[in-house]
Amino acid sequence: MKTHASEWAGLRGARRFLFCSEDNAVAAQLAQALGEEGMLMQETPAPQELARRVAEISPSLVFVDFTPSADEPGKLAAAADLVRLLAQAAPEVARVAVGRLSQPEGAVAALRAGVSDFVDPAAAPEETRQVARRLMAAPGGNDAGQAGRSLLLLGARPGVGTSTLAVHLAGIVQGRLQQAHGAHAGARAGKAAEPGEGLPLAARVAVADLGWPVGDCQLYLNIKGDFHFAEAARNLKRLDATLLGSVLPRSASGLSVLALPRDVEQMREVSLADSLLVFERLRQHCGAVLTDAGGFSNAKFIAALARVSQYVWLVTDQSVGALVSLAGLLQDLERLHVERARLGLVVNRYDERYGMTAQQIAERFGLALVGTLPERTLALMTCTNQGRLLHEEAERDIYVRGVQALADRLCAEAHAARAGWLASWLQGMPRWPAAH
Repeated sequence: MKTHASEWAGLRGARRFLFCSEDNAVAAQLAQALGEEGMLMQETPAPQELARRVAEISPSLVFVDFTPSADEPGKLAAAADLVRLLAQAAPEVARVAVGRLSQPEGAVAALRAGVSDFVDPAAAPEETRQVARRLMAAPGGNDAGQAGRSLLLLGARPGVGTSTLAVHLAGIVQGRLQQAHGAHAGARAGKAAEPGEGLPLAARVAVADLGWPVGDCQLYLNIKGDFHFAEAARNLKRLDATLLGSVLPRSASGLSVLALPRDVEQMREVSLADSLLVFERLRQHCGAVLTDAGGFSNAKFIAALARVSQYVWLVTDQSVGALVSLAGLLQDLERLHVERARLGLVVNRYDERYGMTAQQIAERFGLALVGTLPERTLALMTCTNQGRLLHEEAERDIYVRGVQALADRLCAEAHAARAGWLASWLQGMPRWPAAH
């Protein structure tokens, strides 16, 4: 651990910044640029120690070194890997890339890694301070990276695996939020926190189970509860963090589910405005909201939800029926003023031998390819029939690794969505790197 003389004035406040770098010269420039905003601590923790060290240091921001070096040809790739590890270990802490304006390859690598805020402390010290102040002033402080994170999953048609993806993705993201909260709580208490112990809503994932058939996500997660979406809409005035924390059915890890009522006729009494307000309440109080709307028939509500969700991913497989349904779904969304540029594509049960590749499908429909998931029906169904999810039984299964990659992207893109100047500067860069 290194500190730098110019930032000791920052000890008067509680703010600490972590700079992950071995370059003392860049660290000194960053410390000088930050001035009295806080104390800069320089360290590059080992991957297995990252979560614990971040929890112990409790930084307001983490700076990552993206300055290219001829002596270290793999430096930018290593920095990108570190960003992804930080997204898993401490998703609630904002990350900032440090580089050189005269070396744009560092900025490009940072953007591709999911970091939208980029500073050059040598060339623009005042801008470095402005970026730090803006991120620290974001609603929720350190939680700004989590606030409002929401993903809408839309299946091209029932049966393409949207609900299965939703529960696995929610479970993996929940594990990361739980790990981060546990590390912070353990550091404050001087001991490791128990799994799921006292998780606040800000460290919990909420699954809005709006797919068809009704309640599939709740069934797969083996979560029971009587509080449902229509009841939430009827209690909007009381739907605060206290009520949500007590009535949302949840798993042992803290993963919560809000499903449609079994008697779907109750939804006829719920207005579009109230439905959207329920969603906003979830997003306001929970660390992340994943909505499964595969097969939901109210096109106006789906379109409205797509317009307010942070991310919208369409799920399909390579069958003719699914692709025809995907075309119809896209037409409906466009008719209801949902911009295609905001939509991403996930190809499930993917096998190149079926014909069109995932990239060809994405190009055919003018969509950005988010990722692919392999055919694993047997393994998924076996685990589900035993009341478990595949990632709980086989963390290295190829399907699970595919969902983990989607979770990496979701966490990384949540920070990129703050739309710093870097994203504007690199408007020509694709938002979604091509999936493999």
